[in-house]
Amino acid sequence: MGNKKRRGSTYAFFLVLLLVCGARAQTDIDQSRRTAIVQAIEKAAPAVVSVNVVQVRAERVANPVLRDFWDLFYSWEPQYRLRKRQLNSVGSGFIFDARGYILTNYHVIEDADAVASVTLADGRVLDAEVVGADKRTDVAVLRVKAAGLPCCSLGTSRDLLIGEWVIAVGNPFGTLMKDPQPTVSVGVVSANHRRISPSVGEGERLYQDMIQTDAAINPGNSGGPLVNAKGEVVGVNTMIFSPSGGSVGLGFALPIDRVRRVADELIQHGRRRDPWAGFKVEDVGNLRPDFHEQLGVQTETGSIVVNILTTSPAYEAGLRPGDVIVRINGEAVTSSSDIDFALWNMFVGDTATLVINRRGAERTLRFPIVELSR
Repeated sequence: MGNKKRRGSTYAFFLVLLLVCGARAQTDIDQSRRTAIVQAIEKAAPAVVSVNVVQVRAERVANPVLRDFWDLFYSWEPQYRLRKRQLNSVGSGFIFDARGYILTNYHVIEDADAVASVTLADGRVLDAEVVGADKRTDVAVLRVKAAGLPCCSLGTSRDLLIGEWVIAVGNPFGTLMKDPQPTVSVGVVSANHRRISPSVGEGERLYQDMIQTDAAINPGNSGGPLVNAKGEVVGVNTMIFSPSGGSVGLGFALPIDRVRRVADELIQHGRRRDPWAGFKVEDVGNLRPDFHEQLGVQTETGSIVVNILTTSPAYEAGLRPGDVIVRINGEAVTSSSDIDFALWNMFVGDTATLVINRRGAERTLRFPIVELSR
């Protein structure tokens, strides 16, 4: 009898042990599902919005009533009238300030006749106004007025690591989806500080210092956040390179450090104040060989100053015609576009640092960036 009791107790012990181990295993599985990626998405996704814009297009249409009447008698030449047709399109954006400020791309609203509204992940549809937009940096700020708005946390793009996880959040093909929740795609930082040819932005947009990622970015994702594994926004999804129009793993995002500064300008001034240095340059490689000797140019790379205003901060710092700029803000100058983009990337009040070559001797000049007079 005692043996039976002992065996029963042993069975009960092992049964309890199995149940406890099973429960712990299930808990471990549940915890393993909640990865850093999942938690990052939970932090950022509620603040991602669909940006609903309206475009009005005029089109010519034939008058069917007149056609039916005149067809009874003879061949009819169509009579046209103009009709306005409303086109709706969707991009992405994200709330980054509890006061209702939303970041998106300029090109999301560029051709819009109106920004009709934004749709939040929780289903709320709110009227939106444009606070300011800047084509050159491809940044726009909208604003909505509501209580209890979720916000994305802004991180930094300065210390991104090649290979670290990032998440693209947005509303690709938003008009085809009838629910407001954003979608996510996960990838890594494929490259950093990418310099894209000026021809991509038609020479007007500052697509420099870009973040490259293989996280899928598709139509409608533009303006959405690129988020790191901590749930912080490190970039704004902006463009892809693709022969088909779909994602092939070559996506690019604007660095959040620049976007944040542009957003501050747009909120404070309603526009991006144009940075100005007051000089023009040409590539040294474009000069005729005899000009090198006449101008005393003793370097094969860089950009030569061909014109400078005597009232400019650069002139006051000592820059003169004939000086060859070989570095700007620590970066080597290989063409005049390097200087253009470096200056576009600066803000009023920043200090520009030039390394110039003047007849074989190098020197460093520093001067403040001021606002271009309108």
